[in-house]
Amino acid sequence: MSITMKIRMIMVSVGASVLLVAGTTDAFAYPVKDAPDLTNNSLYAAGKLPAAKCAKKPAKGKTLASVKKHVNAVVACMNDTWGPYLKEAGLSYLPPRMEITTQYDMDCRGRVLKADKSAAFYCGRGANFIVQIRPDWLKASDDVQIFAQLSSAYGEHVLNLVDIAEGYNALHADDGAEMSEQLRRYNTQAQCMSGVTAKSLWSALGYPSKEAGRLVSLAKAGGDKGKVGMFGQGSSLAYWVSRGYSTGNPKSCNTWTAPAGKVA
Repeated sequence: MSITMKIRMIMVSVGASVLLVAGTTDAFAYPVKDAPDLTNNSLYAAGKLPAAKCAKKPAKGKTLASVKKHVNAVVACMNDTWGPYLKEAGLSYLPPRMEITTQYDMDCRGRVLKADKSAAFYCGRGANFIVQIRPDWLKASDDVQIFAQLSSAYGEHVLNLVDIAEGYNALHADDGAEMSEQLRRYNTQAQCMSGVTAKSLWSALGYPSKEAGRLVSLAKAGGDKGKVGMFGQGSSLAYWVSRGYSTGNPKSCNTWTAPAGKVA
């Protein structure tokens, strides 16, 4: 594995999602070339993700057992929806390897996790979907924040299944600025896929339509705060999550051919 790929694996992360409108520019700062797995992936021709047919999610409750049951049901619905969709499109599918724990010292990229915060993250090499459940999820008055994190992590799983993650890791970058933009393109695409997932599952799982707006306030703080960041400013994350949710179609999530301003 090259040094660049190692750095990418450490850097890749799914940040929070918001539903605002991003500013745009018409210029590509670092256009992605000669990478058909990214710019012309077969996923983009698969059509809309169908409306899920899952049973209504079990109540989150206030106990560890009830939250585990809730998380497993939501992820199972993602599997039951994405699996047939990808197979019908002639794409490979395997469910992620679920691990639910109350304490995980660091994520798969070496970042120390906050001991007082629940988290869901994805480790692509082993297709590991890891969920850390802490008291904040047990005490929460609603379960939208749980869905937001689960769908973001699942977005990475989809990108891994269709070789977008591999194509991203293989990209050449001349400097840190180019690498950062490539990471933002990857991250914003994962967030867009989160929006596609939400569009499909929201009603089936029993989330009230008015609660979709909660994704905004929960995720807004996750965007990069500086002028140049690695994961995407709030407005950029917002644009792609909104786009994924409004279209319900992975085709709309092709961040690799988007102007640089859309992935700032």
